[in-house]
Order: sequence, then C-alpha cells, then structure tokens
Amino acid sequence: MSHSWLSRANALATFAGTVLAVVCLAVTATDYFHKSQPVLSCEFVGTEGLQKEFGHDRAHVVLNLTADLRSEFSWNTKQLFVFVDFEFATRKNARNQMVMWSANVLDKEHALIRVPTLRAQYPYALTDQGFGLRDREFNITVGWNVMPRVGALFTRRRTFAGLGPLPDEYFQPTAGRVRRPGSDEFVEVPTGGAEEDADPYYTDA
Repeated sequence: MSHSWLSRANALATFAGTVLAVVCLAVTATDYFHKSQPVLSCEFVGTEGLQKEFGHDRAHVVLNLTADLRSEFSWNTKQLFVFVDFEFATRKNARNQMVMWSANVLDKEHALIRVPTLRAQYPYALTDQGFGLRDREFNITVGWNVMPRVGALFTRRRTFAGLGPLPDEYFQPTAGRVRRPGSDEFVEVPTGGAEEDADPYYTDA
C-alpha cells in the first residue's frame, strides 16, 4: 500500500511533536532536582525625607540591599525578575504593599545584586492613604520570579520584618542626607540612584 507525501509529512510532524513534548517534560522535570541557596540581606540605612502632602504621607527611604541569586540559575533558567516591596500596616489599612524597586536579571553572571543606597524607582511609591507613616515600622520583602525556558514560572520571597521606625516628625527631603533609624542624627550617603550603585549587577526593568 503506497502512502502519499501528505500522509508521510503528517506522520513525521506527529512524531516530531511527540518527541518535542517528551523533551520539554524532561527539561521541566530536571528543575525539581535543582537546589538553590539564595543569600540576601537588607538594611534600613535611613530616611531622606518624610512629607505631609495632599491627603497622604510620603517617605523617602534608603536601603542597603545585597542579593546573591546566582544559585537560582540552572541550564533551564531564562531570566529572573527581582522586585522589592515596601509593606506596612495602619489603623485605616491593615495591609499596605508597594513596589519600591524592580530589575531584570538576564544571566547568572549578573545575579549578584549590590545596591548600597537603594531608593524608590517611582516618585510616589512610598505613600500612605492618610497620615500614618510617622514613627511607623515596616517590612521589606524581596521577591524574584524565576522564568524558565521550558515550564511554569514560579516565585520566591524573603521578608525582612520590623525595619524602622520611620521618623516621628515631618521634614523636607535632601538628597544624600538621611536621618538614621530611631535617631535624630543625620548622615551623608551617596546620591546616585540604584542604577549607579548596582555595580552593575542588574538591568533596569
């Protein structure tokens, strides 16, 4: 019995698709055997300013962030999306969560992130819907999405709780001059943004 070229092409395409699906499943399965050991630290350096504005408070916070995410990379990892959340609670809102900073990490060689004076990337990232930021403690959560070449995206997080408190009085921001946590002392810090301080171990998202 003879077969037309169309039926042969269909059989070949079906076989190739089946092999590709099996290979993709095998690649995904290898991620379950990959063990990562990320090392992170986050320090509250101080506050550059705390403002009372139109119906809300706005804080200018400076952090010292180190995140060694090199172990997250396996041969199936395409990239990481790293983000820093600023979190706090007030009487009005039990949970406030804002993205303070984010970056794409494209390869293992750039997965050691050092940002000694990390500031909010967005002008109104650290605000309260009211006037509840004075003398407020907060949490910083560092999260990262692991984006595989094949398989499902997944997220890991590390929370640094009980940072602060923020100052108990308002003052206008001055770049490079921060008020130390729990103190009236002001110290000088570099004025460069995250891009200049990153060493340059990340690319902006």
